[in-house]
Amino acid sequence: MVTGSRRGLTVLGAAILLILAGTVGATIDVVLSGSPGVAFGVLFVTGCILAATRVHFDDLLGTVIAPPLVYAVIAVGVGFTRPSSGDSGGGLKSKAINIGSDLILRAPVLLLGFAAVVLIAMVRVRRARVTRRIRERNLNPPGNRRRPTH
Repeated sequence: MVTGSRRGLTVLGAAILLILAGTVGATIDVVLSGSPGVAFGVLFVTGCILAATRVHFDDLLGTVIAPPLVYAVIAVGVGFTRPSSGDSGGGLKSKAINIGSDLILRAPVLLLGFAAVVLIAMVRVRRARVTRRIRERNLNPPGNRRRPTH
């Protein structure tokens, strides 16, 4: 199930959200300027943030892994769909060079999105640990607490 429960998106739902956001941004940029640019960057990073904040807690690791994979899929897709800019007539070598340059030149977008996902995941994990400690403390009355043994 993509949407999971009211607890959040599944990792598949988060990946689909990220693919849609990045693809829409890349499409806007390719139509307007011929290559992915600002719209792609903004929508990709926004998709990363939304995916990391809306995904179910158990799927956080998958969401951390998703941005580089989705970024690569979008870069390859854009590279194969747009016309080649080289003089060789659009051969496979020219497309591979275009894809490689897109992967390299747009790397700051990937790094920003990935860093945002990692930071959000770390904050969510920390909050979950604090909440669990508070819950355990409230379940054990002060007289029933065990002393730590060393």
